[in-house]
Amino acid sequence: MRDAPVVGAAARFRFDINALRAIAVIAVLGYHLQIPGFAGGFAGVDVFLVITGYLMTRKALNDLIVGRFSYRDFTAMRLRRIYPALAVVVVVTAIAEWFVTLPGEYFRHLRQACYSLFFLSNFAYDNDNGYFAMAAQTKPLLHTWSLAIEWQFYIWMPLAVWLVWRRSSSSNATATVARIFVIVVAASLVWCVWEYHHDAMGSAFFSLRARAWEPLVGGLIAIAEIRRRASGLPSPRLLSSSVPAIAGWFLIAACIITPLPKASWPGPLTLLPVAGAALVICAGRMNSSFIRLPIVQSIGDWSYSIYLWHWPIWVLAGGWLTLHGYAADAAAKALMVVATIGISAFSYRYVEQPIRIRRDLWTDNRLLAGSGAVFASFLAFTIAGIVTTGFPGRLPSYLQAAELARKTDTPRDECFRNSNSVKRASEIYCRFGGGKGAGEPAVILWGDSFANQFLDPLSSAASGLGLQGFIATQSACRAFLDDDGRNANDTPQCRSFNGETLRFVLSKPAPNIVVLASNWSDATEIAALVDKLLSNGKTVILVKPLLNISFDVPQRWIEDQIRAGKAINEWKVPADPALTMEALRTGVDRILADRRSNSRLIAIDPQQEICSGGYCYLVQDGQANFRDTAHISNVNASRYEGQFARALKAAQTAALQQASAETKKEPRSP
Repeated sequence: MRDAPVVGAAARFRFDINALRAIAVIAVLGYHLQIPGFAGGFAGVDVFLVITGYLMTRKALNDLIVGRFSYRDFTAMRLRRIYPALAVVVVVTAIAEWFVTLPGEYFRHLRQACYSLFFLSNFAYDNDNGYFAMAAQTKPLLHTWSLAIEWQFYIWMPLAVWLVWRRSSSSNATATVARIFVIVVAASLVWCVWEYHHDAMGSAFFSLRARAWEPLVGGLIAIAEIRRRASGLPSPRLLSSSVPAIAGWFLIAACIITPLPKASWPGPLTLLPVAGAALVICAGRMNSSFIRLPIVQSIGDWSYSIYLWHWPIWVLAGGWLTLHGYAADAAAKALMVVATIGISAFSYRYVEQPIRIRRDLWTDNRLLAGSGAVFASFLAFTIAGIVTTGFPGRLPSYLQAAELARKTDTPRDECFRNSNSVKRASEIYCRFGGGKGAGEPAVILWGDSFANQFLDPLSSAASGLGLQGFIATQSACRAFLDDDGRNANDTPQCRSFNGETLRFVLSKPAPNIVVLASNWSDATEIAALVDKLLSNGKTVILVKPLLNISFDVPQRWIEDQIRAGKAINEWKVPADPALTMEALRTGVDRILADRRSNSRLIAIDPQQEICSGGYCYLVQDGQANFRDTAHISNVNASRYEGQFARALKAAQTAALQQASAETKKEPRSP
């Protein structure tokens, strides 16, 4: 984007900023296409945010200084820059997905696309950011979260600056804006670091609150430049040298090639790419032969379109390759890069530039009307997708079973805690099962999603026996007996949840039956928890590991059926040790053997329901047994009800025997 005029200096095009754009978008492209050397390429987005803050703050302040600022004109300028190319990408992506996407997934895409067109996709993807969120490779517009953050910045930043300007004298208005920016930068950075330490869900990644400091750092650079030029002061001596620019480029390059911790991004390390971009912008050195290279400047010009197109191309092309049994190898990735740059160059020339330059044809009113028409049409199409549940008639009917298996609603989702130990239900522990007794529930289900997946068959079995139970399940938090040494690497939220659950279970006689299931990797910690519960008089139903599948079962089933051109109603695989987690199961069997004399330890083996004769069934009778790489599908969960019913009966018998034995031990009163 060509810069706004600078007060007190001739307008000039910042070749260094355009080169910065080029490096940032290539970093993001390389990271997303998993090209070696771009392990931290996602930091390119942070570089973009600094550039945005610098240019937009400078534009707003310069217009205010010369008395021509208009909030309407500012937003129209940004709409003209961003919306047309975005709308084309959204519409083309929806058309392409029509031919390859399952109904439920297609409906989710349409809904997310509407959020993208309204610049709210960061909220949509944050809400879809839980443990069972769809994989990133199934979200072709996932990258629009950063555009949403930028647009939200465009809404409040110029408005805040304008309001400050109106209420301040002309002599100190810029200084007042600077002070406010510093305060907001500090507050946002503190919030970012707090979220880094306390938010296990990673919501800060999509949050303007946690990222506002990044564009505002660029804004502070613009303010400093404007104030320095207005006062007639020369640039600081250090900025006149090449040291800041070299340091900035070095920092950015180091961030791009280093495997930064994306799972906890943004955080303290985000200061590095932000500082790198700030140093390059502050230095303003544009004489480098690299910076002036035509290819670098062209990629900088095309950077917005490259960013828009690269991710849908990667998602859709990658999906097509997988569907037809091909790997996304180096040649395929090279073709994707060429396609991305070629389409982006076309988009820049025939979409971006004409709408920006031909203002006689694309007036603000026509642009606004056209944008509104696109959004209204897409919204109507999305509503049709809701009514038809994703237009299922597009694809063969035999794929619908796989679509049903992929439903990601975990049982009693309102009671299942997320990684921050938060759930929608107000009760401390929700209840399941049946029975009308006034007493406390006798059963508690304790563990992570691998426990919660069995909630439906457990609840049905409990209802049949007139039992009630509590739900104590949390995402990505296996059940364990907390130990400062052994569990130091577990999240505070998970350790707290397990500690509170243990105290609850041991605080009173009921619940006296504890059903344990989790994604354990070490039988030692299972034994410690089991012994703690048994020694306190509890009866334990231990659910043994099921399967650890290395691929998404419904997705692979879909691909196999499409290749075969017909339904595949049965699919079995060899029960090898890796699949059945033989090492962990051996450890669990040892726990059971060492405590075989204790009737209050009861085992459930879900493998008995789907494995036999040296094979395990991933699909039976036209239904998938799994909804992803490890969790059972809701449609086939009922097959485990019999095992839970037998285990609960045995647990009731053991509890009665223990109560009887304790009664006999009590001394008789004289």
